[in-house]
Amino acid sequence: MKIQEKPKKKTKVIVLVVLGQFLLIGAILFFVYLSAPRLEAPLNGAVIREDFVQFKFSGAEMILVDDNEDFSSPKMLNVSDLSSIGIGMKPGKYYWKAVGNVESFTRSFVIDSNVGLELNKNESKLKNVGNVETNVTKEYQGTLGGLVILDVGVEYNVNMTNETIYRGEQNG
Repeated sequence: MKIQEKPKKKTKVIVLVVLGQFLLIGAILFFVYLSAPRLEAPLNGAVIREDFVQFKFSGAEMILVDDNEDFSSPKMLNVSDLSSIGIGMKPGKYYWKAVGNVESFTRSFVIDSNVGLELNKNESKLKNVGNVETNVTKEYQGTLGGLVILDVGVEYNVNMTNETIYRGEQNG
């Protein structure tokens, strides 16, 4: 009879040890969950149509933003006392995460390129009002010809006639 009691005691001890380990792992995971920064915006996979990005978060000391998923050359933003921050960025795909007591999951977003030309007929000027360098061509009496590459915000003097058509497309 004593032989049967010993295995039962060992089994109870093993069950208690395993249960204790599960509780410890659960408590650690719960702590990590509560300590992780919360990322509110931009949402994962968001497509942003302007060159200004508003980051919203909580529980973060630093935001990392990079165009490489491995964060090999991140832009680091100290946000210890903030819950949001906005920065201007060029078109492209970006990855971001927050660092607090632990690191958040990584999210991605895309800043869409925007080609925009504004023609001021009174001053005979063409201006790049988009967010990318723009290759401008002109068509005059059915003949297409290259004109200029305009950087963002740059104006260019043009020769205005009623038959001239100006077109812009993203350079590169």
